[in-house]
Order: sequence, then C-alpha cells, then structure tokens
Amino acid sequence: MLETFTIETFQPRIGEIFTIVVDEENRLPTKLTEVFPWGPGAAAGRDRHPFSLVFHTVPQAIVPQQIYRVENDNMEPMEIFLTPIGPDERGMRYEAVFT
Repeated sequence: MLETFTIETFQPRIGEIFTIVVDEENRLPTKLTEVFPWGPGAAAGRDRHPFSLVFHTVPQAIVPQQIYRVENDNMEPMEIFLTPIGPDERGMRYEAVFT
C-alpha cells in the first residue's frame, strides 16, 4: 500500500487528525500539518516524486523513531516509519518520508 501513496494522497488530509499507535495501551493523536515534495531532481529514476509529511502533537509527546501503525478516519491504517524532528511553536514534530 505505501508504494501507491503520492503527495496527492495526503494534501487533502492537511489539518486532519492521525493517530500513532505506540503500543496496545498508548495512542498518540497528531495533526498532519505539512505535505511537501522534495526538490525537482529528487524524482529522477523513481516511480513517484519523493515527498515528506510532518505531523504535530503535544510538546511532551516524544517517542523514538521506528515503524508505527498510523490511523486516520478517512484512510486505511498504515505502517510508516516516523522520525521525531524536534519541537516548534506548535508542538513536537514527526516526519515520514516517502521516496
């Protein structure tokens, strides 16, 4: 399923809540805040243009980088690799990269 995702899959979802399933007891609600393509040369030799997603959550919500189940009311659940990229004025940020 992940290989079929494109930037167009996620652009309409900006502002929606996604839930990171940390484990059986912990679920972390996040908001998809950014969807952006990589530079123009990044697509050379690839089936899709690479892009990144940025999710925001509360500042104190820090989980390690790894593959998590991510759920959204408007999409099928997915397993994606999330990396914490540090806080900003809106909270803690996590990034998912699709190449």
